Amino acid sequence: MDGRRVVIGLGNEYRRDDAFGLRVLGELADRQAYDSRLRGVDLRISDGEPTRLLDAWAGAGLAVVIDVADAGGRRPGEWTERDLPDGAELSGAAAASGHAIGLGTTLALGRALGRLPDRLVALVTFADQFGFGTELSVPVAAAVQPVVDRVCALVGTR
Repeated sequence: MDGRRVVIGLGNEYRRDDAFGLRVLGELADRQAYDSRLRGVDLRISDGEPTRLLDAWAGAGLAVVIDVADAGGRRPGEWTERDLPDGAELSGAAAASGHAIGLGTTLALGRALGRLPDRLVALVTFADQFGFGTELSVPVAAAVQPVVDRVCALVGTR
């Protein structure tokens, strides 16, 4: 695995909880100035379009993708970590997102094209507020710092 590390926040800043990945990226950008674990980490924002995701993680030793999924019966603000593609495939609620094509489909495309990073980790937070607006719901906002902390731990481990 090469040393290139990229963190990709997916979302739409005008669709409430769908902005979760962007909020996490904002917090990471603020921390980059003083947290040595983030030194040299490439922070990217994406709307989830598959070819842009493939380009963002191309050649990376570690790619961490931050996204939200429809809670679908799960508690909003709860989050999960998946090591992909070696771990279980994204399915069900974890594959659903506010994007036209979910992360699971992008993984399949990346695998077919030979364009996956050495290690891919998805941190997915469950949400239920996707209407128009710029504020995260309270439970999803409460998940920002724990996910930021987990990203720092992931990218700081080599």
